[in-house]
Amino acid sequence: AFHAMIELYQEIIAPHNLPVTLLLGAVFLYWLLVLAGILDFDLDILEIGDATADLGDAADAHHGHLGGLWLSFGKALGFAKVPILIWGSFFSLFLWAGNVALNYYYNGSPGERSMSTAALLFVPGVLGSLVVTKIVTLPIGRLFTAMAESATENVDVIGRTGVVVSAEATDQFGQLQIGNEGAPVLLNVRLTPGGAPLTKGASAKIITASPDGKFYLIEPA
Repeated sequence: AFHAMIELYQEIIAPHNLPVTLLLGAVFLYWLLVLAGILDFDLDILEIGDATADLGDAADAHHGHLGGLWLSFGKALGFAKVPILIWGSFFSLFLWAGNVALNYYYNGSPGERSMSTAALLFVPGVLGSLVVTKIVTLPIGRLFTAMAESATENVDVIGRTGVVVSAEATDQFGQLQIGNEGAPVLLNVRLTPGGAPLTKGASAKIITASPDGKFYLIEPA
């Protein structure tokens, strides 16, 4: 057992595994600081506005297409409904485990690993980690969705006016924030078909909920 532990230690600090080992170490350090109360746990879900807020005016014309692609990408991988820190922690863990295992079994013998082979093995490692992370975070995403829906159900939003907080709101995607006695409520919204897109910061009025209850129809206030 002791020999196996030494072999594992040598493997995880080898050059071909060191980057993913450092990444996983940073994740563990973050969670230790959270448990110690030194850092706060951020439950925010990554939004398109956060990813493009610093790009400047030259990027504004592309926000609509980027927003749709980002939301589709997030839904496909699972981080559109799960806080990015939770999603990223699982991904880092699976990426580390996959990278170590792939190199151990398919990249020569200990002490003679090939960096070029390790680079090739990194690709299926990333793809596999994305798939496993998606599967593992599915129930977590359902939990956060249920929490969000529960919070929204306690607020009568029909007829209320809010502010667009996504890069823009169209008939395909968008997010609206309305004030509340407690924390502001963030809603998934869509413009009525044919309406001109609303840019971030614009005021909009909530007309009705969609038949499936997944979003609300809005119009310019």
